Amino acid sequence: MRFDNKDTEIFMYLVKTFVADKSTYLLPADQYYIIDPGKTLLGYYDEEYVYIIPSVVIGMCDDYLTKIGKPRVNIQNVLNTLFRANLIKVGWVMRKDMRYRPEKRIGGKRRRYITFIRKKLNSRKGTIDA
Repeated sequence: MRFDNKDTEIFMYLVKTFVADKSTYLLPADQYYIIDPGKTLLGYYDEEYVYIIPSVVIGMCDDYLTKIGKPRVNIQNVLNTLFRANLIKVGWVMRKDMRYRPEKRIGGKRRRYITFIRKKLNSRKGTIDA
């Protein structure tokens, strides 16, 4: 997987590693209520998207990089690079020419997620196996 900045490569490698790890999991969006207390919930998925909980994944990335003595990734640059690569879904505020992460209601909560487009992930080698 090649991106135009190192932070994005590191972030995507770590996200792929976290998704494949046995101590973390993704839930189907329609089965949000099935919680495994012994594992860390990374997010949800449906037919079109993978919804990653930013606070969880960014926290795990920061913890891992701190343990190995590497600098943290610049998440703003990562999100911009993923947007340019057409891997994440974003919305536009037309008045201000600004991008934002759209909100999604899963269960009773409305939150902002890093919303990966599954079809794009599957066609791009080295990203999340969605």
